[in-house]
Amino acid sequence: MKGKIILKEIVKITAGILVIFVVFESLLRFAYFLRNSMVDYVVLPYNAAQDFGPVPPWVDGFRILEPDETFVWRNRSGVQRSYMDVYSPVQEEKDRTALLRQFLPVLPASLKGNPVWKVSLNSQGFRNKEFSRRKSSSAFRILSLGDSWTFGANVDQEKAYPQRLEGMLEEEFPQADFEVFNLGVLAYSSHQGLELLRRMANEMAPDFVLIGFGMNDASVAGYRDKDMPGYQGQTAVRKKAVRVLERIEVYKLLRFLSRAMRHKPGTIGDYMRKVAASAGTEAEAWIGGRGNETADYEKLEQYTRVSPSDYGKNIVSMIRHARAHGAGVILLYNELWDTPYRTVLKKVSREMEVPLVDSNTLIDRARAGIERTLEETLDLVPHAESEAARAGEVEVVFRVYSGDHPVPRAIFICGIHPKLGDGIPNLVAMKDDGTQGDQKAGDHVWSYAATFSPGTRLFYVYTNSGEIGRWTGLDIPEIRRFTVREEKGKAKVYRPVESFGKMYMQADGWHTNAAGYELIARAVLEKLKEDGNVKRYLAQTGRRELFDRRNPDVRSTGTEG
Repeated sequence: MKGKIILKEIVKITAGILVIFVVFESLLRFAYFLRNSMVDYVVLPYNAAQDFGPVPPWVDGFRILEPDETFVWRNRSGVQRSYMDVYSPVQEEKDRTALLRQFLPVLPASLKGNPVWKVSLNSQGFRNKEFSRRKSSSAFRILSLGDSWTFGANVDQEKAYPQRLEGMLEEEFPQADFEVFNLGVLAYSSHQGLELLRRMANEMAPDFVLIGFGMNDASVAGYRDKDMPGYQGQTAVRKKAVRVLERIEVYKLLRFLSRAMRHKPGTIGDYMRKVAASAGTEAEAWIGGRGNETADYEKLEQYTRVSPSDYGKNIVSMIRHARAHGAGVILLYNELWDTPYRTVLKKVSREMEVPLVDSNTLIDRARAGIERTLEETLDLVPHAESEAARAGEVEVVFRVYSGDHPVPRAIFICGIHPKLGDGIPNLVAMKDDGTQGDQKAGDHVWSYAATFSPGTRLFYVYTNSGEIGRWTGLDIPEIRRFTVREEKGKAKVYRPVESFGKMYMQADGWHTNAAGYELIARAVLEKLKEDGNVKRYLAQTGRRELFDRRNPDVRSTGTEG
């Protein structure tokens, strides 16, 4: 009898706990729904190391990617939303983290002018209008495969390079029926691109395929893409358990709070020291970015998403697969850095006789043009120095343009070098008074001169009127860098005039901006115009248009032969 009473009490307590849990779960879901219904722009903050700690569960509904058994992940279908980039100056690093974690979606007044871009994914999860997989007889179909560069990160839908290419083709050849489909997926590598092409080519019958992978392939992420499907299959039970938990908002909130309390955010100075310490070592590749330029990928093969060797094989397989379907191919190297994958792509391009658009070169040239134009506009083109260069030392003049940013005290430079403050922020003040390397007083270009040994690697950032020893008055979340080179016969080496609050031709630390995508689209267009199949199609299209004008009745009945 006593046992039954205890059992009843346990049941009551359990039922009560369950009721409380269900109520709390329901309230959380309702609160998240109300919160997210007030969001106009999904804020994308940045920091140099991208170490924001745990992401709050109320933003999960704004994710673009979802799990996929074959591709590991894919774009969600039917997504419609707007993003705001916060790749811009802030007072303190915590301000960026606060934007991500704040529950009330209120934008600070300082962000009102920041870039906004919209994303619209169709029912198949592609950043494209709805399209039929069946091709009409009059169409010339181009499939654009790639990663976030192809997707068009940081720009509006119509400014992604596949969409711009289609617009250019329509403008130049209005009589033709060019279809360009943006099949770019965030964070995809050539491994996933090959599988996607295999699945899409049969149905879509492309006439041309644009292949743009490399940035994610080069990532030393601790795993290989080709191992992921097998790994997922071996952990099916665990995956199901995790997926169940991931649907419980109470669990997700408790996990977030626990991780947030343990998280210790670093400063941009901490990250800069880490980058400087790893320069030229194997550890540099784990940081990514420019560290991928000199990475020893043979040693790091088991930790690299797609090794250079596998990357070459994947690209060759894609070319052969496209050609098996009668399609032409153009390769694209979409990257801000010169990694070994560029060399692989050039080799494949040469051996397979496939045109290559080198976006890295396009962007570097455009960046140099911006620097040259700004220097000329501000009348800061350096004059030839009559003084001989000092033996064993190179004098470097750093220059940064404050533009529209008010400067209450001074712009400061901070780098991992004793002459750049040795990592102490707001210590080394730059000048805008015509002294200490400054070329012209009061022109909003702040300068600082110091001597260094040739070959010195310098890593530095700018700050605006902050407190000494505190990381305040921060610039964009980016570490600027260069290696000191001695220029024959020059007493001084003037750095290009940089700008506080921006990196030329970049929308963030990994992607170009709308101007860069425009250059890519234009370069692809020129390659297409040189292709024999495109020329034949345009010739046939021209004859068909002439036939239509002479035989309107035949055209309207659809019986043209």
